[in-house]
Amino acid sequence: MVKLLIFDMDGTLIDTDKVLFETRKELFLLYKPKDFAIDEEVVRTYSGPPIQESIANAFPERDPNFILKEYRARTEKYYDYYLKLYPGEKEILKKLHSEGYILTIATQKNKKMALKSLEMKGICDYFSLILTSNDGFKTKPSPDMINYILANFNCKPEEAIMIGDTAYDYLAAKNANVKSILFKGSKRTYSEEVNPEGIFETYDEIYRYLKQLW
Repeated sequence: MVKLLIFDMDGTLIDTDKVLFETRKELFLLYKPKDFAIDEEVVRTYSGPPIQESIANAFPERDPNFILKEYRARTEKYYDYYLKLYPGEKEILKKLHSEGYILTIATQKNKKMALKSLEMKGICDYFSLILTSNDGFKTKPSPDMINYILANFNCKPEEAIMIGDTAYDYLAAKNANVKSILFKGSKRTYSEEVNPEGIFETYDEIYRYLKQLW
């Protein structure tokens, strides 16, 4: 019986691809050569890894601490215009919460922007625990966040499932001996080594799968 749900945020609970792209585009225009070509599909790959890692990959020629500071100073304004939920998501979260599932979050997003995102979209109250990069855990694929959540709710690994969108989420769950499913709302692609319990494109599909495990 699965009763504890552990969600990732970016690409899973909130669609931030456009936010990410617009922020990166602004930084590219400022800190890349004038003839630098911006590829939206490449920028999509920056969603998932820890922000420090994706910044280093995107700007290998720059001080990553400087670019990270610039990123955080410039990204918030794009949330007001481009942040969105996935089709049917809010209704499914409400239904899962009302049916007795424990909804939690394990994200590498910083706490300020995580809470802002959840509150903007009216889904914050569905979650019993929200762990972010500010809480001192090692980043995924470390299982530390998942292990803490399991202990906090006195749940066995087989009573929980990780719901994410990247290989980092899958590996974190695997390292915690927890099952995982992946959400392709943002059209992620995966290597053959990523082998979750299922890969779904809608929240309705996720709901139907979870009900089979209840």
